[in-house]
Amino acid sequence: MTAAVAVAALTAVPSSGSINRTIHLRAFVPVYCNVELTPSIGGEADNGIIDLGRSQEFCNAPRGYRIILEHPTDLPQAAVISDAVRIPLSETGETVLADSDQPAIQFRDLALDLGHEQGSISRLGLRMEVKY
Repeated sequence: MTAAVAVAALTAVPSSGSINRTIHLRAFVPVYCNVELTPSIGGEADNGIIDLGRSQEFCNAPRGYRIILEHPTDLPQAAVISDAVRIPLSETGETVLADSDQPAIQFRDLALDLGHEQGSISRLGLRMEVKY
């Protein structure tokens, strides 16, 4: 019944003049970006590769984002493996795992190959940077 009343009200416009209406709609959507790592249960595999688990990233930044792995600097032979792609660790202690130029939701399987440095890792971290 409400729809019928709305239609009746719109049809009652005088034919001699025209009515112009403008509706302005404005919305503010905050930028939200997050990366999480769900560690896998287990340890070092037979081939010396450590399964780190699965990362989940979500970012709605219009210009994209970067995912950075923070790690020790004393691992010259080590690399991170992201979805079967081997990425050598940077000497600076920060290695870019992903560089997107658009918003995205992604999942990545991550592993660590210590190379000939079969020791232990003191720290690892994931960080997300928004592109403004």
